[in-house]
Amino acid sequence: MKISKIKLVLCLCIIGVIIGVVFYLFYIQEQEDKQGNIEVKYEKINMITNFRLGISKFDSMNPHITQNRDIVQIVPLIFEPLVTITQDYRTQNVLAKEWSKISEKSYVIKLKENVKWQDNSDFTAEDVKFTIEEIQRNKKSVYLENVKDIKKVEVIDRNTIRLDLSKEVPFFEYNLIFPILSKKQYEGKDITKSKEIPFGTGKYKITRMDKEIIELTKNENWYDIEKEDSNIKVITISLYENMGEVYNSFRLGNIDFVCTNSTKYEEYIGSMGYQKKQYQGREYDYLAFNCENYVLKNVEVRQAIQKAINKEKIVSSVLENKAYVSNFPLNYENYLIKDLKMEENYSQEEASKTLKESGWKLEYGIWSKVIDGQTRTLNFILTVNKDKKQRIKVAEEIKKQLEAINIQITINKVTNSEYQKILKNHQYEILLTGIYSGYSPELNSILGEGNLSNYQNQELFLLLKEAASISSEETKKENYKKIVELHQKEVPYIGLYRNQVIAAYGHSVRGEFTPNNYSVLYQFSQWYRQ
Repeated sequence: MKISKIKLVLCLCIIGVIIGVVFYLFYIQEQEDKQGNIEVKYEKINMITNFRLGISKFDSMNPHITQNRDIVQIVPLIFEPLVTITQDYRTQNVLAKEWSKISEKSYVIKLKENVKWQDNSDFTAEDVKFTIEEIQRNKKSVYLENVKDIKKVEVIDRNTIRLDLSKEVPFFEYNLIFPILSKKQYEGKDITKSKEIPFGTGKYKITRMDKEIIELTKNENWYDIEKEDSNIKVITISLYENMGEVYNSFRLGNIDFVCTNSTKYEEYIGSMGYQKKQYQGREYDYLAFNCENYVLKNVEVRQAIQKAINKEKIVSSVLENKAYVSNFPLNYENYLIKDLKMEENYSQEEASKTLKESGWKLEYGIWSKVIDGQTRTLNFILTVNKDKKQRIKVAEEIKKQLEAINIQITINKVTNSEYQKILKNHQYEILLTGIYSGYSPELNSILGEGNLSNYQNQELFLLLKEAASISSEETKKENYKKIVELHQKEVPYIGLYRNQVIAAYGHSVRGEFTPNNYSVLYQFSQWYRQ
């Protein structure tokens, strides 16, 4: 009897466990079903489609009259060029459909066929011809340099134009960045006196102009709007008397963007409450050697001087970290050299070793060597324009660094007129100078025949000559690799630094910010305010 009761209890327990397991499995499935049906809630973006800019010393919205740098940055939104320049300094077609170099001095350009002016008239080759001739006639346009070598403009048909140059211009396609004007709007008129609101072919059109405000409105009929539609519908440009007012307005949150190359920008806009991007500007400073000098024509001396200069210290102590160390004339973001290693080989010990291994002797603090039967010493005159206060400070730091390894330097501060004469005649020993670099990878002006350093190297000259005619990108990169290697080995110049530019964006601005010294408005179509 007891055994039967025990069996009954065990059976009941087993049944209870089975029921419990079944209920548990139903519970688990129910929770999984609930989780699978959870409603996903997305945060709604409050997108403000008005963008606010500020400009000081406004002169004109006509791209071939204005001398205002900020207007030049805005111009491509309204007036398009034949060609633009990308973030890595390639050319990219805009109004040009394609172009070809048919001889050393001739180009044929095919234009896009579906482009309309903002008054709904057709864009044609006649507009391009008119623009080029107007720039050449006016001579005050910031784009005059781009067209000065164009000798003849021939309209082949409605969408094809031929340009004949007065001489061969390496990488001439980079000159095609000038904005195109409407022949219909300006033919027979003096554009410098015109009071009309100019119209272009771009993403935005001017809808209001008065003494305080310029308003740009999204061009809903833009020919490429399906490919690249902009978030920003209206751009409001407030006009100010000076940059101080612009900085203050940005600081107060009344405008959304400001770009400056001032090294003291934080004194005006503070250091908080905004986003910023720092990038390399176009001002490139370097040391030039006179390679016809009895001592400096020896490459080991130039190499030793390069190794003895601490560029990082110059940038940090003299330039207060408001510049970028730069060893080469091209911007490091240029697609032709961006993958190359630009060696920084500062070492005072290596500098001294280089001199000793090439026969220089250090006695009583003086380096000496017999060259062509005459004893020479490492004692140089470093020339600098005395009007350039920053360069004078840099020259003093270089003097200090070189004298630390017993290379004696005398700083020669010259007037601007004397400096210009030195540049023209190439008469100096070492010169602290600089260039306002272009966008093209053209290097003939600084490294080619007749260069400032009186440097002769037929291998380098040939590489430079070949550079512009190479069609293969990989071959062209290999060409520039050889140019860079020769520059680093032969040291006709010592690259020092490039200026720093700041693009500041209001805290409510959203988007991808990738400015360079050609444009601060890359990816502007994806910007918005929140």
